[in-house]
Amino acid sequence: MNDVSVIIPCLNESHKVLAGIKEKLESYGAEVIIVDDGSRRPYNLAFKHGSNFGYGSAILTGIRQSTRPLVLTMDGDGQHRPEDARNLYTTWKMLEQSVGIDMLIGARRLKGEKWFRYLGRKCLNILASIIAAYWLPDLNSGLRLFRKEIVQGYSQILCKTYSFTTSLTISMMADNYRVEWFPIKVQARKGGFSKVRLFRHGLVTLYYILRNGFALRTRKLRARLRPLWQWARKK
Repeated sequence: MNDVSVIIPCLNESHKVLAGIKEKLESYGAEVIIVDDGSRRPYNLAFKHGSNFGYGSAILTGIRQSTRPLVLTMDGDGQHRPEDARNLYTTWKMLEQSVGIDMLIGARRLKGEKWFRYLGRKCLNILASIIAAYWLPDLNSGLRLFRKEIVQGYSQILCKTYSFTTSLTISMMADNYRVEWFPIKVQARKGGFSKVRLFRHGLVTLYYILRNGFALRTRKLRARLRPLWQWARKK
């Protein structure tokens, strides 16, 4: 994995878990960048935010610090295994040689999820799939591999908080980049707790699906209509 920078955003996660993930990924040859987003007790080997700016901000900080052409993001609470990151990379290389690939997402099978979370997630998935004109198995998985230069081009319109992954997925799908999914297993969280707030983050996710999806889907049409609109205003 010597062409990959792995970015791990963290907030009050176990230092022992972070150290174990970092050591394993570096043994695969990856560059590992941990971004501590305002933890009470910051991880000593991380790039540090003085305050909690948000999940998306932490990933964008990591992208700016990265030195390799591919970026892999994963959680720092032990839910994502380094072995899954390596499997994702291996699959990427096969797809790159056969059909081409711009982003590969780890598709989760969540067990024991509360019914209202499941329903909310499915509704957002269906809406995003309609806008993208393609079924999206997992809209917001944190384990994903993508081309750094493509994502940098979207940095101004991506969500800086929890919905970063959703805003990135819908943006790339709307612009017809090649996005694929690879099944992964999610482990129980090792220390820490979920930062997801169902109602608040759900509304933010909905906003970015609609804003980015429709704005990018209609970009060419709006460009063609703009001269007509300008002509009408002059009249």
